This record gives sequence, C-alpha cells and structure tokens, in this order.
Amino acid sequence: MSALANTSSTTAIAQNLLAKKARLVDSISDISVTTRIDYNLRFTKQAVLVVAEHTEQYSQLASQFLVTLSSEQPNSKQNTSQDNHINVAFVSASTKLNDIQIRCRLIEQLFVNNLFDPEESLAVSALRFAKQQSEPISIVIDHAQALSLQIKYELSQLVNLAKKNKLTINVVLFGLTEAAQQLSENKTLFKSKVVLIDAESGQVLSLDDKKIALEKKTHSLGLWQKLTLIGAMSIITGALIWLYLLIVDDVNQQTNISKAQATQVINTAQSPNNETKIVNDISTRQMLKKEKIDQIVASPMVSTTKEYKQASSGDVLKALLVDSRAAQEVAVPAQAEDVLQALVTADIHNKNETKALISGTKTPTHQLDESGNIQQSRDGADLNYYQTNAKEHKQGYIIQIAGFSDPKLWKRFIKHHDAESFYSYRRLLANNEFTVVTSKVYFNKAEAKAAISQLSPQLLERKPWLKPISSVINEINTFTR
Repeated sequence: MSALANTSSTTAIAQNLLAKKARLVDSISDISVTTRIDYNLRFTKQAVLVVAEHTEQYSQLASQFLVTLSSEQPNSKQNTSQDNHINVAFVSASTKLNDIQIRCRLIEQLFVNNLFDPEESLAVSALRFAKQQSEPISIVIDHAQALSLQIKYELSQLVNLAKKNKLTINVVLFGLTEAAQQLSENKTLFKSKVVLIDAESGQVLSLDDKKIALEKKTHSLGLWQKLTLIGAMSIITGALIWLYLLIVDDVNQQTNISKAQATQVINTAQSPNNETKIVNDISTRQMLKKEKIDQIVASPMVSTTKEYKQASSGDVLKALLVDSRAAQEVAVPAQAEDVLQALVTADIHNKNETKALISGTKTPTHQLDESGNIQQSRDGADLNYYQTNAKEHKQGYIIQIAGFSDPKLWKRFIKHHDAESFYSYRRLLANNEFTVVTSKVYFNKAEAKAAISQLSPQLLERKPWLKPISSVINEINTFTR
C-alpha cells in the first residue's frame, strides 16, 4: 500500500509541475511579445506591426498593450517626458471605414478641439500638432489588415519624420498575416520604417520571411477541362485543314480555267472564220486606249485646240480623189500569222521607244519627226549633259518643270513646248520608270530661283521647284544600275 501511495503521489507532483511549466511558458510568451514591442518603440523608433494567424491572438495582445499604456505613469526622476504615454489613440479598423474616417478618428482622439483637413496626410497633420504640443503620442490600431496601403504608409512615414524631428510618436498595429503580406508586396515603401513581430513567438520577422510570403497556388486542370481543351484544338485543326483544301481547290480551278482560255484563244486564232473578228477587237482596244490617253493629256495647262483654215478647191478635189480610191478598196480578211506578226511588231516598237529614253541623254529643244520619234537637238549638245555640268557646277541647281510616267504624254509635252530649252532624264519612282523634264543647269540656287520667275504662265501653273544637280546625278545613277 505504501508503495502504491508513493507512486500516485509522484504522478500527481509531475502533473502539477507540467501544468505550472505550461502556464509559465504562456506567461513568458505574452511578456516577450509586449517586451519586444516596447524595445522596438524605444530603440529602433519604427512603427510596429504584430501579426498572427487568428484574430483572437492579436486582439488579446492589443488589449494587453493598451492596459500597459494606461498603467504607465510619468517618472518624476526623469526630466524628459519620453515615458509618458497618456495621449493615446485607439482605432478598431474595418473595411467599412475609409481613409478620411480613419484620419478623423485618430486626430480627434489625439488633438481635441483642433481644426484639421481630413484629406491631408497623417504624416503632415499629426506631425504639425505634435510639434505644437511637444508630448509623446501613441497610436494603436486593431485589425490592421482592414487598413488601406495609403494609411499604413502615412503612419510609417509619421514615425520616421517624428524621429528626425526628435519627437516621440509610437505606432503599433495588430492584424492578421495579410497585413504583413501587403507590406511585403510593397517592401520598397516600408523598408527600415516598419518592424514585424510574430504574435505567437515574439520573434522579429523580415519582409522577405517565408512565413508571410504569398503562397503560389497552382491550379491543375480537371478531366473535363482537359477534354474541352482537346476538343477545341481538334475543331481548330479541322477548320484549318478545311480552309487549306478550299484554297487548293480554288487554285486548281483557276489553273484549269486559264488553260481552257489559252486553248480557246489558240483555236480561235487558227480558225479562218474569226480572223476578221480578232482584227476588229484589236483595233477597238487600240482606239479606246488612244482615247483614254487623249483625255489625260487634255488639261487646262496644255492647250489641245487646233486652228482650222478654210479648204481651197484643190484640197476638196484631192479629198474626193482619195475617198474614191478608198471606196474602191476591198477589205481582205487577215490571216492568223498576219495578226500575230502585227502584235509582235507593236511590242518591239514600244520597247524601242522605252529604251530610247536613257537617263540624262535628252538634249535641249527636243524635236519630234512625223512618226513621233526624238531627233537630235538643234545645238548638238553632249548626251551626258547632266554629268558634264555636275563637274563644272558642283553647287548648281536645275528647275524641275514636270514629270511623266507615260512616254506618250512626255512627247506631247515636249512637242507643245518646242520653243523652250528643256532637258530630260529617267529615274525610278515607286519602282516605275519616270521621265523628269528640267531646265538647264544654273550656277547656283539664287540664279535658278531668279529663272523661275521668267517661265511662262502655263509652266508656272505646274509649280516648278528647284533641285540640286547632285540629287539629279544620284537619281540617274540609281536608275542606270
């Protein structure tokens, strides 16, 4: 019996010791957090944020801290008022309170009967009143996670400015870990201005601590989401294949149509019954093209009106004889070989006309013969006129009169202004050949500018402009490459 009694008593003593130890640990934990807050307020002089994972943890610490502030009394042995924390403001933050309401509650509790601007930052208004009263101030805010980032920054800035002005302003915030996460996301604003304290252990946390870091949630796709994604990709792939087949089918149809048209043209050209029709179609197209060119050339700047003279009796007789001879002619259907030969001859003639327009080889006072070809100039100037004058007049200028992309229009213009001494050269404009009509090369810009005023009114209506001879040489060299 005695041994059993001793064993039970020993067990009871051990349980009592464990219970006391647990209470001692709790009390030490509470004291360590409060002590840690007081230490940072006294020595680091930064705003303090106490965070916890549950509301009950930090709310209980906030109540204990308020009791500690209210129980402190001024120390009569000290001359300074650093330890007198009678002026305290407490706000229980909520999402229903905006920034202006938070500022109003803090200022009204700290500085009674003082007018202030609620839209002004706390770092400005509270600091101004603190300088006037020169007494320690303590601000305690519960549920700090409900505060906006702006208010948190104003409070941390208030403590920092008070430290520089040698004032005692203590700011202690209590809230969930969300408040610390918000500071961690904007750590450049709160670096060296806010101290984080863990409500459970009392340890100081850094803004980069893993405990307050945001957890990156990775969402894995469900089975139905995967099936939906595969179905969408299959639909898109099918649509692309269908579109590709349509394009290929269309290209094949166009190729077959082109081959059929080419075969029909060859057969038609070989058929003697349609030779007259082919000749008539070619003549009609040439007449329409000529009419279109005449409409383009007909402008107010170039007069196309002709003066008609009264015909003499000899002219009338000659016309009647020509008409009678033409009436006696019998139309003979052209052969297919004649039509093809005429088309080839016209093509060669057009190519020869284009090659005749060589860069910088157009001489002043152009003359055209009856067939419209260019003849040699009356003064026999050098074909390399621009290159020669560019060497003699390095600072020379020319007057650009006009420009034509159609050689026929250029010939009409030269023929109409046969009395003028114009030069021409070829250049590229938008990857197309372009004929430029200019004046002679002048010694300098002033001389060329004075020559513009001496041009005829019809040429002045084209708004001629000056161009350095170096630019002309560059355009010629670019065209002849």
